[in-house]
Amino acid sequence: MKQIKRMILLLLAAAMLLGLSGCAGTKINWNEVPDSTGGRDVERSLGLDRVFSLNSNPRYSFNPMVATNRANQLICDLVYDNMVEINNNFEVIPNVILDWKCNDDGTLWTFTIDTERKFSNGDPVTPSDLCYSMGMCINADRFKGRFSSYQGASPSGEDQFQVALGIGDTQLVKLMNLPIIKRGTYDTKDGVRPIGSGPYCYNEDNTELHANEYYPGYKNLPVDTIYIKEYTNAADTIAAYEDSYIDVVVNDPSSYSSLGYASTNEIHTFATTNMHYVAINQESMLGRYSYFRVAMQYAFDRAYLEELLDGNAVATPIPMYPTCKDYPAQLAAALEFNLDTCKRVLEGAGVQDYDDDGMLEFMSGSPQEINLNFVICSDSAAKSGVAYKFKEDMASIGLQVTVHELTWENYKKALEDGVVQVGNKELTLDMYYAETQLRANFDLTEILQTRKEEENGVTNINFSRSNDASIEGAIQQYLLANDASRASTYYQLAEYVTRSVGSLITIGFERQQIITHRGVCKGIDANAGNPLYNFPNWTIDLG
Repeated sequence: MKQIKRMILLLLAAAMLLGLSGCAGTKINWNEVPDSTGGRDVERSLGLDRVFSLNSNPRYSFNPMVATNRANQLICDLVYDNMVEINNNFEVIPNVILDWKCNDDGTLWTFTIDTERKFSNGDPVTPSDLCYSMGMCINADRFKGRFSSYQGASPSGEDQFQVALGIGDTQLVKLMNLPIIKRGTYDTKDGVRPIGSGPYCYNEDNTELHANEYYPGYKNLPVDTIYIKEYTNAADTIAAYEDSYIDVVVNDPSSYSSLGYASTNEIHTFATTNMHYVAINQESMLGRYSYFRVAMQYAFDRAYLEELLDGNAVATPIPMYPTCKDYPAQLAAALEFNLDTCKRVLEGAGVQDYDDDGMLEFMSGSPQEINLNFVICSDSAAKSGVAYKFKEDMASIGLQVTVHELTWENYKKALEDGVVQVGNKELTLDMYYAETQLRANFDLTEILQTRKEEENGVTNINFSRSNDASIEGAIQQYLLANDASRASTYYQLAEYVTRSVGSLITIGFERQQIITHRGVCKGIDANAGNPLYNFPNWTIDLG
């Protein structure tokens, strides 16, 4: 029975990989294949080989500054300490950094570190090591854009270092969940693994992780040795997890590579800053009018995203995760999906059914027909589902929408050019569906700041063609706000971009999963910055 089930799973994986529309024009990227599948149909899954193992992919880096493969990142989470950790409410948990403070304008920060921490070679962790690590992160692709106004870091004593910013940010500490490596051990060469201070370290041939004898309480770690496996294709990875040769995986249910998991697994979800949103081309026929953009705030059934992702998303019209203490719940309630409100706002601004044909028109000398061109990238069934539900809902109030599903390359070109190529015709892009990973302080700069190719074209993803400089000022006021005024300042920012100018239509945030075999691991407390957070306090029973 087990072999039959496994064969079905492998055939399912093969069928999905062959039938992926994805963002066509790209090859399957093995760092995006599923890390596991359903467990065996037993009440409790035991580790078949009676050892604890994680998967890896040697085709990708194990350097924590640049590691993008999910399996390799899990290994890095055990070898390298983060400076601080961020919980699922996006609040800071002290780690190697114990305390912090900043000046009034948030441009100079002082961090105090735990001087008892040591690297796996026995050397103490010093402020110089954290300054070095921060400098390496800033120049690495994995953290690109996170510290856009960073000016430098320097030690200021045996247990402190300072960070200077060009533009103040009173929430900088929320961005400091960065890996720590020993000064001078960073190298871009393939296979190089810097020295870390985490609970585990590599053995000589990098096939195992052993308890770091210099880590606090290392004798009480849940396992002394973690074995590193290498499964680099979908079928082998699925089979390995099915047979319990891999014990922990992380899954992104919104990814086209997600296969789902059986009930015999234990699935723990955690919050992320991966935000789904819609933006409107403010140079398009209707997009230039704020009333139209505001009307669209009420036009999206955000709860449908949760449904499409089987609860692995949280719907919200606010560009901040709802568990954050500064989240404006009252404003969120006022912006809920409501087709009557949407139509009333449109009609109040002159978008009406002038010729009694059941469809809305707008006046430009005479009634003009409306057909909104809505662009999405064909990499996700969830995005497509939300877009087509929007099209259906708009048709019910008399507004015509055409959804254009494009390959990744064509999608990027449409956003950059502001037009959609359909055969020999170029159609004006009216709106687009996008996804981005915000920072833990929910800074909206990159998606709302005016895009100037020569200045910020590398990190800026605002293709709405907005020139509203006041948005940048509102963002900066939020980033400069102190603890007492931050909630009210964020409310003003969120209200401005939603109900005043309609610059951003937030759909919701993804949640991801850490998955283990039933009954094997206890004490899991995953978060987006570190799915293996608190691993030293896990209980692992391999039978």
